[in-house]
Amino acid sequence: MSTTLIEQPRDLYSSPYLVDYYDLVAPNSRSVNDASFYWGVYQKLLSIRPPSSDDPFVVMDVGTGTGRVIHDLASNAISSGADFHNVEIIGVDNAQHMLDKAQEITTGIFKDCGSWVHGSALSLSDVMEPRQHQKVDLLIFSIGSISHLSEAGQPECFLEEVSKVLRPRTGRAYVSIYDGSLLNPDEKIAFHQPPGVTEIQSTTYPSVVYRESNHRGDLDGNVKFVKFELEVVNIENQSVLEKNEISMKMRQWMKDEIVDLASKTELDFVDSIKGAHETFYVFSITADAESRQ
Repeated sequence: MSTTLIEQPRDLYSSPYLVDYYDLVAPNSRSVNDASFYWGVYQKLLSIRPPSSDDPFVVMDVGTGTGRVIHDLASNAISSGADFHNVEIIGVDNAQHMLDKAQEITTGIFKDCGSWVHGSALSLSDVMEPRQHQKVDLLIFSIGSISHLSEAGQPECFLEEVSKVLRPRTGRAYVSIYDGSLLNPDEKIAFHQPPGVTEIQSTTYPSVVYRESNHRGDLDGNVKFVKFELEVVNIENQSVLEKNEISMKMRQWMKDEIVDLASKTELDFVDSIKGAHETFYVFSITADAESRQ
């Protein structure tokens, strides 16, 4: 079998193998432990604004990836016997391979009320524009995914888009800043990666292992650059199925910086809630924005 050699730097979402590897190494439901938090938020907001068939309760998971947060909500809903007849769930991501995997593993109640949409965190209004119900009751940007918005002006653009799609009065956006993405001006950021090759067995493809090597990282201002090589190897004959040069940029944050950025938009800061590995920042739209909607 021939090797697929990717000469250009790429992210972790550009092939089915890379999506599988991402799911293996990314924070999962057990390590993040935010499932019960978002389920509690969902129940609280639902009680404040009970939905109807004409005006359903809309949940949007931005940067959904393979749908971890949405699938966790589904698990909690099934366990509690929740009624999802008047609920719409939208998973948004700009990586189609991620959405394909999310769709593939979706089962149960969310097959009827959920949808996976190819779109950007920077154009949420475009995602909602063709939909019948265009206002979001609960918007989630989980486990520090906002750090992927590393270019100048992107976080502000995202926050502006949130203000356009959030429901007046009762709608809430929960944006997570991961502890590991906080800048400490008194300490030099260290990238802890063991030398040599790290090998991870695929659970989706039984004969495949992922070999990560030559991991390096650097910090330039408030952006962390991470690069490494990733081989997809068939362990039965040791053939290399895919060889990738991975390159990623992640924005780093000062404490409560996102509150300052939001203050320049039509969002009101409601609260910050400290979790085990992250801080959840809660926003609603301003009264001025409400009056124009």
